[in-house]
Amino acid sequence: MSVSETQLYASLLLIRASGVQPRVCHRLLALFGDARAACHQFLAAQHGATCGLKYAAALVLQKRLRDPSLQQWVDHDLAWLSLPGHCFIGLGSAAYPPLLREIDDPPIGLFCAGNLSIFRAPKLAVVGSRHPTRYGQAVVQRLVGQLADLGLAITSGMALGIDGLAHEASLARGGATIAVLGTGPDQVYPPQHARLHAQIQERGLIISEFPPGTTAASRHFPQRNRLVTGLSLGTLVIEARLKSGSLISARLSMEQGREVFAVPGSVLSKLSEGCHQLLRDGAKLTAHVADILEELPLDPQSLCGQAVCAQDSMACSEPLTPEQVRLLEVLDLEPQSPDRLAELLQVSARELMGALVELELLGLAQLGVDGYRLNQRWP
Repeated sequence: MSVSETQLYASLLLIRASGVQPRVCHRLLALFGDARAACHQFLAAQHGATCGLKYAAALVLQKRLRDPSLQQWVDHDLAWLSLPGHCFIGLGSAAYPPLLREIDDPPIGLFCAGNLSIFRAPKLAVVGSRHPTRYGQAVVQRLVGQLADLGLAITSGMALGIDGLAHEASLARGGATIAVLGTGPDQVYPPQHARLHAQIQERGLIISEFPPGTTAASRHFPQRNRLVTGLSLGTLVIEARLKSGSLISARLSMEQGREVFAVPGSVLSKLSEGCHQLLRDGAKLTAHVADILEELPLDPQSLCGQAVCAQDSMACSEPLTPEQVRLLEVLDLEPQSPDRLAELLQVSARELMGALVELELLGLAQLGVDGYRLNQRWP
């Protein structure tokens, strides 16, 4: 094997033997210089204590490195990496995401499937409840759709709820998205996201610090969350309970020196309590894309110009009547019945329905089961 192939093999051994514990890997690399030297020399018993590992942990690591089945697992990893579109990016690689390298405990390598060029795009993490309300779903469609139009890559954990909706909203607008998994990159979790996993691998990027074949475990997901936030310039939280993984992600983002954005919600909803607590703790209140752009190290003027074009391309092509503008001002992301809208505008139902149909044709209003609501394309 070449030097690079030898180092790759040793890195995979180290990841497997350590149980995917980046802090342990960093200690060994700091002591021995590289993965090959760490694997080779750590097999000598006297090195355990000098690595700063507890004696029991050192014995376990040595036992795993000597286990013949470990090499079979690494061969399995190499077989996965040989498939088209798959690769391993080590911490020392020029392709390794710079922001992720800055966190306290970056993974020593990433298993990737998809479009690596997305690493070069500015990224924003989007997290939230696994059981969002229609309000939360509408906020994702609106904000993430506009962010995708601006060229920001959306980073999330492909969980049910807000995570999955954020990935889908970005892809629907032709945007870039990164799914960070708490399993191996070849595992589909949750199983309901089999189609989404395939779409992201084809049009976005799947990454994991866990090797292929690693199944879901509760301890993996907090570890995964630090990558979601570590890759990103900031984290946007849309609906979260006080005790939730989303708030853990927001705290991680703060600790990593990144921006945190929180969307306010109803004071009557427990799904808004987490966001409201973040706002009390100093997160940026976020109702519009401009609230995010103000805090990120981007060129907001040129981005906002693109956003207006992308969001209002249909509206700009045909001037709105005063009646349509008045109706847009009372429409909200929450559905409202035609009777309620007619009452607010003090017009007849016949006049109102004509204006609503026109706005539907322009793509600015949308009819749902419970009434009409504002479409995400209207700023």
